[in-house]
Amino acid sequence: MRALLLSILLVFTIAGCNSQPAPSSSTIPSWVLNPSQSGKIGAVGVAGRTYDQKISSQRKLAITRALDELSLQQGVKVNMSINKQEILKNDRNSVTVDAQSTYSATSTVTAHIQEVYKDVSSGELYIWMVMD
Repeated sequence: MRALLLSILLVFTIAGCNSQPAPSSSTIPSWVLNPSQSGKIGAVGVAGRTYDQKISSQRKLAITRALDELSLQQGVKVNMSINKQEILKNDRNSVTVDAQSTYSATSTVTAHIQEVYKDVSSGELYIWMVMD
């Protein structure tokens, strides 16, 4: 009986060591590392989880970063400022963040969102913008 139990245990151990890892369901798209493809100029904006944990704030930040990158590629001067104000009132803490970008150029940069990718493990949002 003991030999049978050891044999079964040995079979399960060998079978467990021989198995392949499960393929990753989240593969990073090629445009994340190479945003300019097929002759089109592109840029990627990345935003992690934001202070308010809202997807809309994360999306706005990623779009702003992608537009800033596109503007820099085209020689547009970008001025970006982020103001953070923290208020403590009646033992309650509230945080206000205001992000502003100022662009000054003789030409206008127009682009559209080509694709969006969300990394579920890190929570980062990637937005690929391509110039029109």
